[in-house]
Amino acid sequence: MSVFVVLAVLSGALAGWQSYTNTNFIHDICGNDSVLTLATSGGLVLLDPEKVRVEQTMANTDGLPVNRCLVVTHDSTGNRWVGTDGGGLAVVPVDSATAIAYRPHDLPEGITALLLDRDRILVGTDRGLYVIETNGTPLEFSDDVIRHFSVVNERELLSDRVLALGILDRYWVGTNQGVTSVDRDFTNWVGYRRPLGDSVKSVAVWHDSLVIATEQGLAILADTSFRPVFLFGCPREVFDLEVSGLDIYVATDTGVYRGDAIDSTRFQLILGGDARALYVGETIWVGLGGNEQSGHGLRYSKTGQSWSSFYAGCIASGYVSSCAFSPVDGRLYLCHYFSSWEFSEIVARDRTVSTRPGILGVPIQVSCDSRGRIWFAHFAGNGGLSVYEPEADTWGKVQWGENSAWNIIDAFAIDAFDTKWVFNGGGVIVAVDADGQRAEFDIPGLVPPPGGGYDFAFDSQNRVWLGLTVGLVMLDHKGTLHDRTDDQYRILTELPSSEVRSCAVDPEDNVWVATPQGAAGWDGEAFAVFTTENSGLLSNNVYRVRVDASSRVWCLCENGLSVFDQVSGRWTNYTPQNSDLIENPERIASFYTSLEIDDKRGVAAVGTQRGVSVLEFGAVPPGPAGTRLVVFPNPCVLGVHEWVVVDSLPEQSSVGILTLSGRLVTELQ
Repeated sequence: MSVFVVLAVLSGALAGWQSYTNTNFIHDICGNDSVLTLATSGGLVLLDPEKVRVEQTMANTDGLPVNRCLVVTHDSTGNRWVGTDGGGLAVVPVDSATAIAYRPHDLPEGITALLLDRDRILVGTDRGLYVIETNGTPLEFSDDVIRHFSVVNERELLSDRVLALGILDRYWVGTNQGVTSVDRDFTNWVGYRRPLGDSVKSVAVWHDSLVIATEQGLAILADTSFRPVFLFGCPREVFDLEVSGLDIYVATDTGVYRGDAIDSTRFQLILGGDARALYVGETIWVGLGGNEQSGHGLRYSKTGQSWSSFYAGCIASGYVSSCAFSPVDGRLYLCHYFSSWEFSEIVARDRTVSTRPGILGVPIQVSCDSRGRIWFAHFAGNGGLSVYEPEADTWGKVQWGENSAWNIIDAFAIDAFDTKWVFNGGGVIVAVDADGQRAEFDIPGLVPPPGGGYDFAFDSQNRVWLGLTVGLVMLDHKGTLHDRTDDQYRILTELPSSEVRSCAVDPEDNVWVATPQGAAGWDGEAFAVFTTENSGLLSNNVYRVRVDASSRVWCLCENGLSVFDQVSGRWTNYTPQNSDLIENPERIASFYTSLEIDDKRGVAAVGTQRGVSVLEFGAVPPGPAGTRLVVFPNPCVLGVHEWVVVDSLPEQSSVGILTLSGRLVTELQ
């Protein structure tokens, strides 16, 4: 019978989450010449425009309801109001580093436009216009009065899909069917259907006149109708409109146009690119869109003629196809598949992020060997393996010809002997040992899957386990990698699904697999299948499986993370609803992509298509003296675990070891 040693200080302590996202896809900009706030697909960024540097990045672990921020503005006291895609409205109080969600159940989840008018907040959504009366207490939500206007009760609103908000004597509401004006009492509504094309995406005031931007161009209000003043050569997607003095700036999907009068001959393209957001002060700032996973960052100019580029220091791409911890120093490495050749390095202790270019395209998986070298598997005919040596800052590669199906790596891992194992597009298992010698295993019945990212795992008998679309493959080379005469293999198919996306081995050599129809554990004789019907598993659609040093099984599902404690039989689930796991507001298929665990430090990483979530499950909350410890494994199982790591102790600490009844066993210095 197993006996537990449970450290009382760790009772119930599960640690904290941290999100690392890409913030270079910019939807909106607000602020002044001293500080700018960027609403991005990866959260909020506070930028010092004078020194051109990021002062702070805020994500869901800092209180944002979701990371995808579409619009941001600030009130007279400096509070920042944020409209999100999937998380409703949030506010960041002035001088605060934490966001607060605004009455989550009282507004739609998607916020498309914001306008602050003294104690009133106008909120544009795809369900109409909401008006919040704050009664002079903007951060006290309980006394707010919320009114909702839609085409059901105000036909002149034209559409419930609100795209823009502005103010000139009256409020102006841009929709996908035109623009509507309404007095400040919301009693008199006047609609202007299709004033210039369909969608009114932005509204601004120029010389006491109202200017609107649509997919066709710009129009100005003249008496009771809108007069075109600038037409695009062909329809453009318009995102923002800014006025500064006599100058008018329009951000479109093909660039920024500027004119200095309401004259079609005076407008010119001053910057090309997917321009999404504008701020014009002493410097012109343009937030770019581009690739949704990586974004094109910022462009800025004093004159609008010579432009400079700025990219926020963040992970290279929001799409994280694979992650790996270095056994040497615990650094986390990310690769980004098709979205970026660069790889990302995260030092979780001080939250620093850096990126470096790779040497081969389509890096789909990453792993680290015992020396801390970083290996990448590439899903391309000219791919293969590449390796980066951090200390020497040098690269190497392993390939099978210049262009071959063998360079298409479908599955990859590194064993305890630093042997690199791959299953390639030629349907062959290849092992590359620490000396670079190769061994090939051509097992009948193995079929290359249509996509990559599959797993190897290794047990204490040095047997190799591989998950593929034909089942779970076992290869036993008897410890003689280059002697094929004693090899044995087996393909296990008694599974809930023939596709085994991922596999892992626990300390007792049980093999765990992730399939589209549930998780399963092989004890050497049969599979025990776990589904939502017979266990606490979040979903039967399981992407990845890992096992930690406490024999807990981690299953990454389509809607979150399930952790199974084999000893107690208890399941613990983490979703964006009950934790700070990165959310999926866009409902992207196969959103959660990868899972890795650092047993030594008690840290887990969950890769997604919008960043990586890092969980310190071995950390202890700070004590009275501010000390934050890491103790792992927890629970410690006698007869299974041989050690307990206590990390981050202050110098000259005294550590007391007690029984559960409080008797002192020993004291360590």
